[in-house]
Amino acid sequence: MAHIWDMVTVLKPSELKADTGAVLDAAIDKPQYVSRKGVLLVITKAELTAPDEILSPWEQRAKVIDSFYDPNKAW
Repeated sequence: MAHIWDMVTVLKPSELKADTGAVLDAAIDKPQYVSRKGVLLVITKAELTAPDEILSPWEQRAKVIDSFYDPNKAW
């Protein structure tokens, strides 16, 4: 069984700072990981709510959180 850390690259903050544009462009296609002060941060694309939909703040929050969930990547 492959370990998750064998499949992803974890950047240092200095790498993120040096190549911010490239990291953000890469995050459009797949999540980017940055480790800072012992915390793993994930930079990924989130789907925003269409402007013609009127949703409560709770519904907007739920839709954004749902956009991060990919059942193919579930543990």
